[in-house]
Amino acid sequence: MGRTQDPWEVRRASLLELGARTAAGSVTPLRGVNAYDADVAREFRPAAVLLLFAPPDRGAEPDLFLVQRSRELRNHPGEIALPGGRLEPGENAVDAALRETHEEIGLDPAHVDVLGELAPVMVPVTRFVVTPVLGWTDRADEATHVEPGEVLHTIRVSVGTLVDPATRRSVNIFGRRTAGFLLPDGLVWGMTANLLDHVLSELGWAQEWDPGQEVTMRREHGGRVWVPEL
Repeated sequence: MGRTQDPWEVRRASLLELGARTAAGSVTPLRGVNAYDADVAREFRPAAVLLLFAPPDRGAEPDLFLVQRSRELRNHPGEIALPGGRLEPGENAVDAALRETHEEIGLDPAHVDVLGELAPVMVPVTRFVVTPVLGWTDRADEATHVEPGEVLHTIRVSVGTLVDPATRRSVNIFGRRTAGFLLPDGLVWGMTANLLDHVLSELGWAQEWDPGQEVTMRREHGGRVWVPEL
């Protein structure tokens, strides 16, 4: 009689399947402000982010790694984001996602299993075209480093928290809406939240929530940093 899989092992298999479905062109692309446009993308700079999952620190659901960016950065200061950044010459999306994750949270690429790439998305405000990479690590304990000047701290959040309807928010910024996730460490919004919302839906993990739970953003820190009005 075979061993019963832990819930997080089932989730890992679903992530692998999502990567395969994306490669086969059978995943619905992200729509809205971050939707990919091949013609416009030619003028944008290439970047990559890593959706890095790990067995749970506690509970049954896997964890996802996020970082809070420094408020002194030029692009997206103070925001909670996925580890990642622009591609260096000669890099592909996987190379860049693994390198940036190593630099930002200290996890060696050798400890990351790449499960696939997702379709690119766009960030019009900073003119980046971003390829999301799916990753898994069984060595989450190695993610102990924070890059000074770039990352304030690492955030490890359970998928169970992300899909909890009580976590979900609609975010209003300049009259536009993005998805949102209100975590104990702060609000995830913008492209990161839209991408997470899309991925959770494609995986079939999302739960119904009330989009009327809205948060409005305002500027702080000399007008450079967006913060929620809570």
